[in-house]
Amino acid sequence: QPRANLRIQIEDRRGCSRYIGWLIEGVRIRPSPGWMQRRLLACGCRPINTVVDVTNYVLLEYGQPLHAFDFERLANGAVLVRRARPNEPITTLDGVSRRLASETLVIADAQQAVAVAGIMGGRGSEVTERTETVLLESARFDPVTVRRAARTLGLSSESSYRFERGVDPVGVEAASARAAALIIELADGRLSQVVDIGERPKPRPAILLEADRANRWLGTRFSPAQMRATLTKLSCRVSGSGGWLRVTPPSFRQDLTLAADLYEELA
Repeated sequence: QPRANLRIQIEDRRGCSRYIGWLIEGVRIRPSPGWMQRRLLACGCRPINTVVDVTNYVLLEYGQPLHAFDFERLANGAVLVRRARPNEPITTLDGVSRRLASETLVIADAQQAVAVAGIMGGRGSEVTERTETVLLESARFDPVTVRRAARTLGLSSESSYRFERGVDPVGVEAASARAAALIIELADGRLSQVVDIGERPKPRPAILLEADRANRWLGTRFSPAQMRATLTKLSCRVSGSGGWLRVTPPSFRQDLTLAADLYEELA
């Protein structure tokens, strides 16, 4: 039977539109398998332990930053996504003690900030050799909020780099499910609870593409069939016939919103 009970609340919906928490009990913290360590090293990432390595591995697979907390070190099992209190203190994973500005988005427990949202976790809740229950975080944070906080703090990370540019709305769920499965497999954990709050991703609207107009803009003579084939290879869904195509970009291409964006891809 589950021994823990996870409670999550998003106080700032503009800064965090979705938050998924996976509670995994009975984990055994040890070195990750050789195949994972080799792949991480090949990507310039230092292996640490199974749980942390899984979050980094899935970050590289999906482009979705994840964070693992030692759940038993979170006061009252609570997670609150809120703005920092003026000059609120936190010691981040790099060992630096910081004072936070009030516009900085944080992850907090019932007492204090335990992570700077989208940038770096705190020392007080990091996964160690003694960790037995892990809270796996996957969220969608506002790019502007993360960018401002990173500049104010003079702190950059692999996570902030991606959040500042916008993450795949669908990947928030898919990446966390992948990471949870790997932690259960490699660290002998068992899934206790999943809490998913916030906005679900909305279907992408189709973009109407006129082949003749695209060719006039580009100075090219691409046929509608060539355009369809090219955009399909870029994971777009393409329908329509003749010189008009309806193009639905994949969820991970948030930069494709106008016909001119598709012209650029064709070029």
